Amino acid sequence: MKKTIVLKMILGALCLVVPLTVVSEQSKQQGAAVPLRLEPTEIPYSRMRTDMPPWPDEDVLSGVSEHRYELLYSGDINVAIYEAKPMNLRLEDYEIDEFVMVVSGTLILTADGGSPQRFDAGESVLVPKGFTGTWEMQGNFREMVVVMNGSKGQ
Repeated sequence: MKKTIVLKMILGALCLVVPLTVVSEQSKQQGAAVPLRLEPTEIPYSRMRTDMPPWPDEDVLSGVSEHRYELLYSGDINVAIYEAKPMNLRLEDYEIDEFVMVVSGTLILTADGGSPQRFDAGESVLVPKGFTGTWEMQGNFREMVVVMNGSKGQ
């Protein structure tokens, strides 16, 4: 139960706290929907939000739960940048579908009973709802995350 509550707090912080929608000046002036250029490498770690709770101790297999995020867009979907110090997490029955594009560092996902899958900068993965396994972030890890607004867990 506690794990579910903390996961909801983390996902809520990542996707819903103080919606910061990136809107170009042109779209503000014209009231039109225009494509938004997302620059996941342009936001320095020091400017990212720190109000995200740590992962529960029982989920952290190694490393330190230290991370930050910045919400880039909030609409029918939420787009955020997440950066974390190296750590390895144990996740059970992940509550949302999550698209991840690794911006820097390496992500190694290992589903229970499966082989490790490695994702380096520039590579993407869809982590399905219900994922159970390990989520290991190596190096200077940064990812761009896309989730549906209103997904369970938010």
